[in-house]
Amino acid sequence: MHEIKVDGKILLYTHIEESTEIHKCKGKVFVRNYEGDFDISNNIPLIASIHNKKRKIFDEDTIYPYVSIEEDLRLDLIGKARKLANSNVKKRHIWMDMTDLELLKSAGLYKVDKETGKQGVTLAGVMLFGKDNVISNINPYCRTDALYRVDDLDRYDDRDFIETNLIDMYDRLIDFIAKYTMDRFALDENARRVSPRNVMAREIVLNTLMHRDITDGHTSRVIIYKDKLICENPNSFRTNGLLTIKNYTPFAKNPTIAKIFREIGYADELGSGFIKITKNSYLYSGKPPIFEDKEMFRVTIPLLRDEKLDEKDLINLANDTLNDTLNDTLNLLKINPNMKQKDIAIKLRVSEPTIKRNIKELKEKGYIEREGSKKTGRWKILKND
Repeated sequence: MHEIKVDGKILLYTHIEESTEIHKCKGKVFVRNYEGDFDISNNIPLIASIHNKKRKIFDEDTIYPYVSIEEDLRLDLIGKARKLANSNVKKRHIWMDMTDLELLKSAGLYKVDKETGKQGVTLAGVMLFGKDNVISNINPYCRTDALYRVDDLDRYDDRDFIETNLIDMYDRLIDFIAKYTMDRFALDENARRVSPRNVMAREIVLNTLMHRDITDGHTSRVIIYKDKLICENPNSFRTNGLLTIKNYTPFAKNPTIAKIFREIGYADELGSGFIKITKNSYLYSGKPPIFEDKEMFRVTIPLLRDEKLDEKDLINLANDTLNDTLNDTLNLLKINPNMKQKDIAIKLRVSEPTIKRNIKELKEKGYIEREGSKKTGRWKILKND
């Protein structure tokens, strides 16, 4: 237990680690999240998924001993990944001097089960580099339906039903979004021209590919309407409701697939997409996106822009969002306005220079101001996040 003094009173704080097991209460299984407890006793697939994740087992690590690298995988895609990875580093990438088998092993796409001795290409390897007929045989559920609905809202005006490997799926989804949305340029905080549409398209497509439950029977969908773009993914929800900067915690559903996308330069660090989509949504339309964490993870991005907003307004709106570390720093100062920077750094497990930069940015954004001297003063909270 930790004691924190707030307004002359003592607050007792403790952190309870996530259990490694599934527990029952009166014979029922519940999912606990920020908004309450949800009975999932009859949702057997979700319980099985939670059980596997608690045992550190991911569907993407399933081994297929009879998948042949030469006959069942697309060697051109492995070559493409090799070249992309090499172009993403300053020195020669280690993959350039590896055989295809060595590359798959180093990337965690070919594994050996130490308990059973079974070895082979994993499901992640199949989904990234497999031929279409192999993917449809092993995992027919991993598909994405891209729909354009403006005139025909009951069905669609155009459609691309994508059943292929994740690398080609990335390109086709990016092209579909680019075809039916306006490429509205804006200025970032450094007065540089950027394309918020392209950034958001990249991030929601990566979310569709990296963080879906790849063996779930539901189909992922990208739907473009006149006023909004919606992306839906099969999901093992952790929050069951709206996601915000306050309650969002990055979680890799398919860490090996995510690692490959980062290695080839398509993706950045875990959790960065949430911030980028939010910031660029403001730049694009002046409105925030909506993130919903339920059995289908849904992102809704507004497409229509209030033309009364000028570039300065959009930049200010985009810069007014806080990332995780900034938000955590602000929350600690709300609890204890006298808290020192070194204590904040220890609490958040980051360096003191990071907290110093956070304090400076929070001041510049108008969230806090200093009352009194550096030694005896305190932080005053001017607005909430």
